[in-house]
Amino acid sequence: MENLNDELLEIPKAPKESCINSFRDDILNNFNFEKLSKLSSAGQLDNKYLRGIAWKIFLDVLPRNESLEKWKEIISYRRTEYKILSDKIKKQQDFYQEEDKKKEAYNFDIKTRLLRENSMVFNPFRPEKETKELINLDLNRTFQEFSLFHDEEIKNKLSQILFLWSTENPDFGYQQGMNDIISIIFLALYPYYFKNDLKAKDNLIDKAEELYLFFNDEEELYSDLYICFNNAMEKGIKHFYDGEFVSKEKEKEFIKSICLFPKEINNIKNNGDEINIPLTIRCSMLINEKLKILDIDLYEHLKKIGLNSNIYLQRWLKCVFNREFQLKDVLIIWDYILSSTNISKDYNLYQIDVIVLSMLIRIRNYLLLCDQSQCFMILLKYPKIENILELIIFSDKLNEAINEIISGKKSLFLDNITNFSTNIYPRNNNEINAKNNNNETIIKTYAEGVKRLGNIFTKYVSKMDNHDQKEFLNIINFFSNYK
Repeated sequence: MENLNDELLEIPKAPKESCINSFRDDILNNFNFEKLSKLSSAGQLDNKYLRGIAWKIFLDVLPRNESLEKWKEIISYRRTEYKILSDKIKKQQDFYQEEDKKKEAYNFDIKTRLLRENSMVFNPFRPEKETKELINLDLNRTFQEFSLFHDEEIKNKLSQILFLWSTENPDFGYQQGMNDIISIIFLALYPYYFKNDLKAKDNLIDKAEELYLFFNDEEELYSDLYICFNNAMEKGIKHFYDGEFVSKEKEKEFIKSICLFPKEINNIKNNGDEINIPLTIRCSMLINEKLKILDIDLYEHLKKIGLNSNIYLQRWLKCVFNREFQLKDVLIIWDYILSSTNISKDYNLYQIDVIVLSMLIRIRNYLLLCDQSQCFMILLKYPKIENILELIIFSDKLNEAINEIISGKKSLFLDNITNFSTNIYPRNNNEINAKNNNNETIIKTYAEGVKRLGNIFTKYVSKMDNHDQKEFLNIINFFSNYK
C-alpha cells in the first residue's frame, strides 16, 4: 500500500499571486465575457489562472451582467442557503440515527416489525442509508490515481454534497455518474481556493486581493462546490439522469427542442422500440437525425453492422467525457462546453452534442473499416488525442457546418472530410452489388483483408492529408497486429 500511495498524483494549488493578478487584469479592471469565452476555446483558462472564477461565471453562480458588488451579495446569499440546507440534513440524520438505535433495542419478531412498518415514528421509508452507501462506493473508485481522492475529509464532503442534492431533488435522487460530475467541478475549483487571512482593519489591503479571496475563500470551497454542481445540473446535465416522460406531449416537446433537422425526426425510433427517456432519445437523435445528415456513409455503416450506439453514447453524456480523456483534457473540454452559447435557449448543453458528433466523424475512417466488435472496442476506449485543442477546433468547424446546412448551404468542411472515402465505401445495396459484380472477389482470410487494406491506402494516399495518411497507417498496423 505504501508503494501505491507513493505513486499517487498530486493536484497542485495554482500560484496565489498569479491568480490575484489575473483576477485584477481580466475580471476586476477589464471584464469581458467574450474574451473569457475565447480563452476557454483556446484552452488558456488554466494557463491564465482563471478557471476557478470563470466556471462560476459560466455556471451563473456569478451572473455575467452583474457588478462585483452584486456578485458578493449573490454568492453570500447562496453560501448561507447551502449552510441552512446542510444543517437541516444533519439534524434529520441525527434524528434517524437515534431512531435506528431505538429500533435495535426492539425484538425483531414479526409482530413488532409489522407495527413499525405502519408507524409514523419507526417507518419512514428512508433510502438514505442505501443512497449514502452507493455514493461512497462510487466516490471510492473515482479519480483514484489522485491523492486528493484518498483524503477521507474530502470524500466525506463530496459525499455530503451529493447526498444533499439528491435529497433536495427527489425526482432524480442520486445516480451513478453524478460522482464524476461533482469530482470534475471540484478539481476545477480546488487549485484556486486559498485561506482568506486578510485583516479587515488593515487599510492597505489590495482591492483585487480582497475580492479574489472573498470569491475563492478556502472555507467556502464546499459551499461553492454545491452551488456550482447544482447550477451545472440545472443547466441540463440532470436531464441525462431523468426518468420517463410523464406524457407524450412532454416527449414531443423535448424532441422538438433538440431537433436540428425536422425531416429526420421519425428516425429517432430504433427498430420500433418504444423509448421515452430523455437520454435515450438524445442518443438516438445524435445518430439517426444528426449523424445521418452530417455523414451518411458513417451513419449507414453503423446501421449496417448493427452497432447499438446507446452503449457508448450514454457513458459519454452522463459523465460528460470524464471516462474518455485525461483529466487535463477533460477540464479543457468542460471549459469549452460551459463557455459556449446554446444554439437555442431550449437546447440544453448543445455543445456536448457537437463534441460527440466530432468524436465520431473525426475517426470515421477507422470506423468505416471496422465490424461491430471492433467499433465497440474503439468507441469504448476512444483513441488518444495528442492535443485536445484539435478536437475543439474540429468541433468549432463542425458547428459552423451544422449552421450552414440548417440555413440551406453546402458545407465545404464536411465535403472535404468525407470526400476521399466516397469511392471506397458504397452507400447502398445497389452500389455494393455493382462493386461485387466488378470482378471483385470476397475476402476469405484475415491476412488477405489486411493486404487489400494496404492496397486501398496505396491507391488513395495522394488524396489524403498528412494526418489521414498517419491515421490510415495506424489502423493498418492495428489490424496487422490484432489477435
